[in-house]
Amino acid sequence: MSILERIGKKGFGKMKEPVRHHYIPQFILRNFKREDGYVSYYDCSKGSVESKRTEEIFMTRNLYRDTINHPDEPVKIEKDLARYENEASQIINKFLKEDEVVLSAEEDDSLKLFLAIMGFRADRVKEMFSESADNEFKEFYSMFQEDGDLTDFWKRNLGILVNCRSLKQVLDNPNIDSPVKAFMVRDTCGLILTGLYFLPVEVRGGEDFMISDCYPAIFDGISEDGMTSIPMYSVYPISPKRALFLMADGVENAPLYASGFDKNFFRKPIIKRDGKTAVFRMQKIYENEVRNINDTLFGCASEGAAFIDKKRIHNITED
Repeated sequence: MSILERIGKKGFGKMKEPVRHHYIPQFILRNFKREDGYVSYYDCSKGSVESKRTEEIFMTRNLYRDTINHPDEPVKIEKDLARYENEASQIINKFLKEDEVVLSAEEDDSLKLFLAIMGFRADRVKEMFSESADNEFKEFYSMFQEDGDLTDFWKRNLGILVNCRSLKQVLDNPNIDSPVKAFMVRDTCGLILTGLYFLPVEVRGGEDFMISDCYPAIFDGISEDGMTSIPMYSVYPISPKRALFLMADGVENAPLYASGFDKNFFRKPIIKRDGKTAVFRMQKIYENEVRNINDTLFGCASEGAAFIDKKRIHNITED
C-alpha cells in the first residue's frame, strides 16, 4: 500500500491551529538573524542576552484567537494577518534591496495602513483594552461595546482592519468603530492631517539598528507654547542596516534640538509627472543618530530587543 493510500485511509486529521501569534512579522525579524540562524535577544525580565529563534520572540500565545466573532474559525485574524504580511513584505522588501524605490500611490497608501495596523495589533495595545483598564477608559469605550468586554472591542475591530487595504476602505466600513478610525487617520495622515511621508535610511558608522517590542519608536516635539507634545516621526527598523522613517510633513522646519536632525537630512519623495507614482531615495544616517533611535527602542521595551552584533549596540549589557 502506498503512502498516499495509507493517508487516505487514516485521514489527515485536524490541522493544528497556530498558537504563537507574532505582533512583529517574521519577514522583518528574519532580517536580524545571525549567520547561525539565531538572533541575539536581550530579555528585559532576565537582564541578559540569549540566542533565540525568531519564532520565539515578539509573540504572545493565542494573542489573536477570537471565539466570539469567529466561533467556527478562531484563528481567522492570525491567518488574515499572515496573508496581509505577505502582501506588505513585497513592498517593504523593495526598501531592503534598492537605494531608489518607486511606489504607486496605492502602494504608499497600503504600506502606511499596514504600519498603522501594526501599531494597533501590538500586545501592549491589547493590554490597554484589558480588565486592567482604568474606569475612565472603560466608560468611554462602553459607548462602542455594550457588554464592556474591551478585549472583544479590540479583536472585533482588528479582525475587520486586517482585511482593509486603504484608509478609504477603513473609513467607509460601517463596522469599524469611530475611535479606531481616528487611530488609523492619525497614523496614516498625521495628528493634524498635514500628511506623512516615508524616508528610507541606511546606517553609516559603527552602530546598527536593533528591533524591540516598542515598534515603532515614536519621536515627539514640543509645541511653541510648551504645552503639547506633537509626533514628528516614527521609526520602523526593517534590518540592522536599514529603517523606514514615517515623517510628519513640516518636521524639517523643527529646530535641531527637537528633531535630532539638521535640515539636510529630510528628503521628501519625488512625485513623478503622472502624479501616480513617487520616488523614495535612501538617506544616510550616522552613529549618534542611530544610537538615539536605539535608546528609544530599548528604553521603551517591556519584553526585549533583538540584534545581530552586540558590539554594535552600545547600550546592551550582559551578565
